[in-house]
Amino acid sequence: MTKQELIKELAARSEITQKDAREVLEAILEEIVLILEEGDHYNQPGFGTFRSEIKNERISYNPSLKKRMRLPVSRKATFRPSEKLKRRINE
Repeated sequence: MTKQELIKELAARSEITQKDAREVLEAILEEIVLILEEGDHYNQPGFGTFRSEIKNERISYNPSLKKRMRLPVSRKATFRPSEKLKRRINE
């Protein structure tokens, strides 16, 4: 499903315009991103948890350059689905 298809579905289910559905979707996603930027997590019961995790500095190997590289500390976003979501998609 594409973002546009999701917007159409949201608009139809909520009986709002596609423009309003797009604004709501973008506001929700932006808020989740802001939460993750702060290093916090967002939990949606019955769906899952979005987390921002720190990856420590590490050594990696680039096979095309045949060199070892030091990768700096970085953040990554992770999602862990809830048990309810796992059960539902596996029915």
